[in-house]
Formats: sequence, C-alpha cells, structure tokens
Amino acid sequence: MAIVGKEAISALRDATKESGGNGERSTFTALKSGSTFLVKALPLENIAAYDSYGIFKKVNSFEAENPSIKNARGFATDELTPWDLASKYYQDQVSDLIEAGKNKEDADVKPLRTKASDYRSKRKYIVPFIDLEAGEVIYIDFTKNQAESVISVIEKYEEKGRLETTPLELSKTGQKTDTKVSLTATFEEDLSETAAKNFKELTAENVTVNFEGLTFVANEKAQIESLIASGFDVSLIDLAAPETDPTEAF
Repeated sequence: MAIVGKEAISALRDATKESGGNGERSTFTALKSGSTFLVKALPLENIAAYDSYGIFKKVNSFEAENPSIKNARGFATDELTPWDLASKYYQDQVSDLIEAGKNKEDADVKPLRTKASDYRSKRKYIVPFIDLEAGEVIYIDFTKNQAESVISVIEKYEEKGRLETTPLELSKTGQKTDTKVSLTATFEEDLSETAAKNFKELTAENVTVNFEGLTFVANEKAQIESLIASGFDVSLIDLAAPETDPTEAF
C-alpha cells in the first residue's frame, strides 16, 4: 500500500495499521448502490491510500510495483510507469494543440484528453470498518470524493472522543456516476442483538487491520502486457512487448 494512516489523510487534503503480518490476505467488501452496513469506525490511522490504474471493462485495476512520483495534483512527474508514459503520450498531444490555439473541448482535442485520463492513475482510499452484523473487519474502496465525505465524519467523532461509542450506518445510493456515499450515526438501542454484542466487544484495540492482498500489484512486465491488452501500441513510448517464456506453460 502506497500510503497508510495520517499521511493518507494529508494526501487527501492536499489534493482538495500496518499489515497484520500473519500471512493472511484480505479482500474488499463491495459497497453496492442501495446497500447499507452497520459499522463501527476505526481511528484515522487505519486508512490507506494507493494509486490505481485500469480501464473499466478493459483492464482490471492495479497499483504499480514501483509507483511514480506525483505532484500535488496527482500527475506523475518522475520515475514514470509504463501507464504514466502512455498517459503522457496523449497529454503531450493535448498540450501541443492547446498551445496552438485549440480549445480543450474541440473535437480533435477531447478524445486525446479522454485517452490521457484513461491511462492516468487515480488516487483511491481504503477505509476499514468493523461490520457489526458479521463481527469482522471489512475493507471498502473509495474514490477521492467518496473518501472525503466518509473521513470527515470519522474525524468528527474521533475528535469528540465518540468513535468507540457511536454505531454508524454506511450507505450508498444512486446509479453509475451519480452515486452518493454516506456515513451517519444510528442508535445503539436499535441494533440487533448480534450487532449490539459485536459493538460492545470489538474495538480498535482487539481487531487486526491487514491490507495484504487487497490490491493487485503489477510489475513493469505486467503493466506493459496490460497496456497491450487495452489496445495501446507500446512502441509509441519506446517499449516492446515482453518476450514469452516457453516454459511458463509447463
């Protein structure tokens, strides 16, 4: 994971627990539209951030084994990954056209901007919660905007010293790009017997937060292969398709 704890929160604001070590791998819990989880929030130090690459329905999301250096706006500036180079390939064309007097919404500019965005990394945030019905830690993957709203609520209750004493409802509504995530307080007396028991017994001190296994980490070879799978000609950025090891099939 690229950034964990308070550094992740600082990165979030600039832009607008360590792994368990027991060999176990965690998985994300899907927060689907229309769903609600009864949760107990964990302190902000348990939040992680990472830079995600991928193209919807073309290339599954991943993080780079060796992340590039980003500026405050999230743009790669040094030690670029193959996907950063692909994004730069299109962004450089956009910059040249804009410099020549074109508008960013012009028909020959907008598709290039879309391509540059497709290959650019997006900062994502992983927020763990205690699922009160299941009695276990769950991991939710948030976009920057979603994380801002959720983290502000956690911060408010943490500052007031009420994080351990306030059960919360985590919900998602809407469809496609028009979705909204909310984290709101609920009443302890309204919890089911199971949820109330877990609320009392499970705390930040006696659960383990383990980010291991949540994201797929791709090395340079895998990143180049995924660029090719997306339809990008890697020779445009002076890269070549990785050679196939004939023994890998055996």
